[in-house]
Amino acid sequence: MSPDRDVWKINVDAAFSEKDLGGAWGFVVRDDHSRAVLAGAGRIAVVSDALCAEAHACIEALMVAANQGMQHVMVETDSQTLVKALQTDEFDRAQGGVLFREAKFLMATMFSSASVVHVHRSCNSVAHELARAGRIRDLDHPAVWVHPLPDFVNALLVRDSAEALVP
Repeated sequence: MSPDRDVWKINVDAAFSEKDLGGAWGFVVRDDHSRAVLAGAGRIAVVSDALCAEAHACIEALMVAANQGMQHVMVETDSQTLVKALQTDEFDRAQGGVLFREAKFLMATMFSSASVVHVHRSCNSVAHELARAGRIRDLDHPAVWVHPLPDFVNALLVRDSAEALVP
């Protein structure tokens, strides 16, 4: 990260239920010192598959980051397929193509720089837990928290930090 600009790291994840085709999303945004400054969780009424749920999570996080005026973002996801869908046009005509195109449009137009990278699932645990929490949110009331974050989010962050220290 360049010292002359803030790069915001956005971890995203989603949950998907094949039984009812419902989903949920979660994200956490950290500054260049790894301090969490934003988090969010919400439910998706109908989604066709897990990859589309992941794309919804990415779009929600990107819209919040853009609304907060963040200019340089790095999206981290544990979905290698989502990374490929956002880095190429290979999935643009797939079932979730409209979602991938929307996410790419947001990255291209709302930020000075934006990238998407794959991280191991263990590096995405806070977003994963927030997506789980999103499953019980009211459809019309997703949650976006700005620093100071709620106690349960802080507890997830502390647990994540402690797990990162374990060899």
